[in-house]
Amino acid sequence: MGEERIQLSFTHLIRWIPPFVIGLAAATVGEVAVGLLLYSGEGLRRALVIILATEVGALGLGLLAAPDLSHPNLVDALRRRWIVCLTVFMVAAGFVTLWTLRPGTDATAVSQALGLALLGGLPLYAAGNLFGTMASLRELRGGVGPRIGASGAFGAAIGVMAAGYGVPRLSAPSVLLFLMVLLSGAALLQGVGLVEVPDEMDGEAGTTPASPDPVEEASP
Repeated sequence: MGEERIQLSFTHLIRWIPPFVIGLAAATVGEVAVGLLLYSGEGLRRALVIILATEVGALGLGLLAAPDLSHPNLVDALRRRWIVCLTVFMVAAGFVTLWTLRPGTDATAVSQALGLALLGGLPLYAAGNLFGTMASLRELRGGVGPRIGASGAFGAAIGVMAAGYGVPRLSAPSVLLFLMVLLSGAALLQGVGLVEVPDEMDGEAGTTPASPDPVEEASP
């Protein structure tokens, strides 16, 4: 009984980590976007408003576009969204690296818009999409596991603090590459949890009972 309780506690802890890391990564990359783009042009307050509105709006769109319980295969949907999230952060890291290689060049409207999309928009959209898919899968399991929003919010709080103190001391590309490592590890942990999901709880197979075989009419 004691060993089973310890194993359940360990499984619960593992399920906390992926949404926590996603929240941390989303908040950190959002703050990197603010630090990288905010002082690249005139109009400090207007630039801050646009950046924050883009980030929050992208997060909301990601949550809105996440699949619900009617999706035929939530586990595969979650795996695909992990791949998309890792790809988005890889592209963001590449853009930040190119940006830092030309420190003396003035930022143009096109480069600022591209940076806002790649740093403030797509990563937050991918994070919101992952959060929504995780929440749907948790609901399909009957509420088993941590609350996705709470874990993600705690991770975001740590990410804001880490970015505020870490980004000035580290280069932005190093921060983005470190986030990719964290997300890769969180994806592996999430994969451990997905293996434990029985097939009958995935998608509609767990909610829609099989229709009975038709009864053949007796021949006269």
